[in-house]
Amino acid sequence: MNITVFRIDDRLIHGQVVTRWIGHAGAKRIVVIDDRVAADPTQQMLLKFAVPGGIAVDILSKEAAVQRFRDDTEAENALVLVRNPVEAGALFSLGFPVCDVNVGNISNTSSSTGRKKVLDYLYLEEQDIAALQRIREAGAAIDFRAVPTEPPKTLDDIIARYNA
Repeated sequence: MNITVFRIDDRLIHGQVVTRWIGHAGAKRIVVIDDRVAADPTQQMLLKFAVPGGIAVDILSKEAAVQRFRDDTEAENALVLVRNPVEAGALFSLGFPVCDVNVGNISNTSSSTGRKKVLDYLYLEEQDIAALQRIREAGAAIDFRAVPTEPPKTLDDIIARYNA
């Protein structure tokens, strides 16, 4: 598969993904990589229900995703979705191909008290910043935007806002 967009978004498949990011990615497949959802048939059904016809959906654990992308020789464009920066960092450390990363919505629904509002749609904590820095050090370019037409912000912009 050809990863055309790798997106971190805690909502996984939702309206913006369906109406904006699939087209931007030129994707014929969405790959959700999330251990919890991969083990929950009800969550899988709900996510698949939101996807328009003609778009395939795979929901994989991190380990299964690493194997799938290692073995896959298809040229099909894929939009990859991961829930948060820590999970994305863990995925890359398992051997998933390092690629550029878009960060979208990360809400303030965590039980953590360390989340800070950085943008209207982005709440981060220290572990998120650390994971994003490791991802960048691994060779990925990282941008932050809710929709493809929004001007992207860089990780340095986000760190400065986080520390302000």
